[in-house]
Amino acid sequence: MGRAAKTFALIGSLALAGVGLALYGQVVGARPESNTTNLLDEPRHPVTGPMLRDAKAQIGQTAPAFSLPDPEGRTVALQGLTKIGPVVLVFTKDGCPCSIESQPFFNRLAEGYSGKVAFLGIIDGPAHVASKYRDDFKVPYPMLLAGDGAVYKAFRASRSVYTTLIGPEGKVLRQWPGYSKDMLKDLNFELARYTGIKPIDIDLSMAPEKPSSGCSFDEAG
Repeated sequence: MGRAAKTFALIGSLALAGVGLALYGQVVGARPESNTTNLLDEPRHPVTGPMLRDAKAQIGQTAPAFSLPDPEGRTVALQGLTKIGPVVLVFTKDGCPCSIESQPFFNRLAEGYSGKVAFLGIIDGPAHVASKYRDDFKVPYPMLLAGDGAVYKAFRASRSVYTTLIGPEGKVLRQWPGYSKDMLKDLNFELARYTGIKPIDIDLSMAPEKPSSGCSFDEAG
């Protein structure tokens, strides 16, 4: 191979290496956008057996009462909503990739069951963080401020993307400690069952196969 050919071959190799590093940085180093899949082959924070057992133990329990503000200072009380119909709590952490990646699915479910099911996001952060998250990811339901985080402990939601379904009688119907294709199908089915309508159409092709929870609420975002 001549010197010119070797030079072009070296340039080509470096270019390909640069592309590979760029893609690697997108997958590993950069924060994913709201419409991306769970990019890792394995969950960042796998849902464990104890987490599943603890969530199952919540079923049938009276949901802890709370009144929390939204970014505009309006107070939302859980008890007022459960008198009307089912409520879904989506425990959200600012800066958590799993919260960001799962948000489009919760948006679709909230829109599909609008007027029949109340969705509430509960986020760790001040008002400007909650409003930015809501606006950035086009959240169609209220984002409430967790304050000192007592609400997370009350619902035993140690990580983000815990989801709790509460019935109109104020009892916990289901709790999921993380999300996956199967979890989102379950939530869709349960909402359809309790509202008396058919499950909505939702594209789950970008949802992870294996249950994935989010970041701990005790960790910095």
